[in-house]
Amino acid sequence: MPVQSVLETITQIVREELEDDAIVLTPQTRARDVPGWDSLAHVRIVVAIEDAFDTEFETSAVTGLRNVGDLVDLVDAAIG
Repeated sequence: MPVQSVLETITQIVREELEDDAIVLTPQTRARDVPGWDSLAHVRIVVAIEDAFDTEFETSAVTGLRNVGDLVDLVDAAIG
């Protein structure tokens, strides 16, 4: 799956989880840049991403994410 498609899917998931269709994510976006993306929302977002891409991430991989680009790379590696 192209990286841009992964980013688009993650953006849609974040919009759904945070109930905000105006959210625009870029690879440089950090969770703290997005209103409502707190630690509980982060867990919901990660679980929804795992479901959408039929994969599971190690906790250590998720805690090491710095931005959306890292998340896209993690998904891309998992579904590669």
